[in-house]
Amino acid sequence: MEDSTNTLLEVNHLSFRYESELVLDDINMNINHGDFVGLVGPNGSGKSTLVRILLGLHKQYRGEVRWFGTPARHFHQWPKIGYVSQKANRFNAGFPVTVYEVVAMGLYGKKGLLRFLNRKDKQRIHEALEQVDMLGYKKKNMGRLSGGQQQRVFIARALVSDPEVLILDEPTVGVDAASAQSFYERLSYWNREKGITLILVTHDVGAMTKYVTKVACLNQQLHFHGTTREFEESDLAGTYGHDVHIIHHEHDHHAGGA
Repeated sequence: MEDSTNTLLEVNHLSFRYESELVLDDINMNINHGDFVGLVGPNGSGKSTLVRILLGLHKQYRGEVRWFGTPARHFHQWPKIGYVSQKANRFNAGFPVTVYEVVAMGLYGKKGLLRFLNRKDKQRIHEALEQVDMLGYKKKNMGRLSGGQQQRVFIARALVSDPEVLILDEPTVGVDAASAQSFYERLSYWNREKGITLILVTHDVGAMTKYVTKVACLNQQLHFHGTTREFEESDLAGTYGHDVHIIHHEHDHHAGGA
């Protein structure tokens, strides 16, 4: 029997509609501290909608979502949950903001918009940038960075508040294969060595299964929720509507990430 004291997220009988369209149907899943969960499913399967519900952005749903034992509708400790959207690397190149300033924005959820940064805050910003190998770019304008570099800055913004869980929605869209591989290795390192619970929404099924510890396969209903090995041995055709082949990308896997 699963230890409920280790449960970070509970989703019970969750259903959601956009007007008359049923988007999510009776979803049940638990995520524990230290899990690295890959959330997969075809386009239009409800993945982004589920993420928005988990983040408290959609409230008109049936069922229950609980973070750290508290119903999401009454949950107020959102800095515990870091989030990087799928639009993170579509930054407006003309917006005048530095890398340092973008990461500092991640602290405002705890401090409030009008509070000044103290020495400890500035140290946290430096540490977050170091974690993603972007400290040397702290004075650069965001618009001058590549898509992969911008992505790392937004990861640092999510990490700066020391979240216990990090949700990433299609983080490798528009990023080249080598950068994506390095990114997955970094996530795996944070999960193993720093104990950050990760929820990764992705279409990259092959790369995902190499790193995550659990898989949730969604297509309106939750068709699969279990270990990576069980997922690789399951029949995915019924979920995706066509044959799916898991292709593993063979690369050297360095423990520390890139």
